[in-house]
Amino acid sequence: MTPTPLSAHGLMPVGRPADHRPRLDRLSAAGLATFGARFAEAPEPTAADFARLDGDVSMRSFPGSGERVLAPLMARPSYFWVGKSLRHVGDGAAVGHNIFRLLGGLRALNFVATVGDSVLDGRSAVLFDYDDPRVGSRRPARRIYDELREIEPDLWLGPSYFSTRSRRIPMGWFALDASVPFAGPA
Repeated sequence: MTPTPLSAHGLMPVGRPADHRPRLDRLSAAGLATFGARFAEAPEPTAADFARLDGDVSMRSFPGSGERVLAPLMARPSYFWVGKSLRHVGDGAAVGHNIFRLLGGLRALNFVATVGDSVLDGRSAVLFDYDDPRVGSRRPARRIYDELREIEPDLWLGPSYFSTRSRRIPMGWFALDASVPFAGPA
């Protein structure tokens, strides 16, 4: 995976992942019922594993409800939410944002990613904190919380939550496939 270069204006251009995403397609075909076991069986990420998760990475979302209607839509290469972008900043942390194919390309929903204990099972996972003050996310984005583990080389899977004051409510799952190349601007 190659990091996205900065443009002359200091903004990162929004690329587009390749339409050919066979591993994400296989994961979609396996269905939501398999995701909890795949996440639980995956090895705990090390600092070196986490460091490889860098640059623009192709993403697919899997809804927690309405799967029959929403999953086929989300599996299309033209779906508006196409990836996540991470840049390691030292001290075991990366900053990043989500990549959308809206308005000609948009980077939004900022987060800080670290390795820590999963809320699902207490084992290590890559944690995405949208409420970290270093990235200045706005409400309701600050209530999002994601986790990931590498289930195959460069294929990461994890749950996504909506956080309240007292608990985290599961919203669905998402996967990142670092083997899918990103092309130039969308």
